[in-house]
Amino acid sequence: LEKQKQRSENSIEVGLAPQALEVLELSGERRQWNRLQKQERARENGSEVRRAFNIYTSNLIYNDSKYKFAASVEEKRNLIRNNKLPTATDVIRSDLDLRDLFRNQVQTYLEDGVAEYEYQVKQGDSIDFVELESVLKSTQVACDKWFSFIEEKEAKVALEVAQQESAAWYP
Repeated sequence: LEKQKQRSENSIEVGLAPQALEVLELSGERRQWNRLQKQERARENGSEVRRAFNIYTSNLIYNDSKYKFAASVEEKRNLIRNNKLPTATDVIRSDLDLRDLFRNQVQTYLEDGVAEYEYQVKQGDSIDFVELESVLKSTQVACDKWFSFIEEKEAKVALEVAQQESAAWYP
């Protein structure tokens, strides 16, 4: 649809074949998107942590007309001069990708911790807490990185809402 809109704005006419190919391409993209969504729902069903992180991330609201760009003055000048300043969409995509990366790290470390504990229990000897602690510390670091994206004032508002809802459910 975007390509069709651009062509009509520029008074460019193409034949039926290119338009049909665009429809097929869009259909393939939607099928792939639906497949990915189904896979993610299955992963969420196996992990409350993943589900919680995804719920928070999917409820984020971004201002797509402005963003804060943290770079040195010289870096900003070079990017502006070369017309390479990232768009708001680029910044949002990068933010979401980093959140997903840290979420995946938390999930992996949690799974590693469970596997390590189960392995040690099966061995029957005393549990070696050094290895288990190492995995859990890695989990904490990844979790801290994920939470570092949340401003303190947003966390306070979320906590207040959770407390109000909890009070309503459990007076």
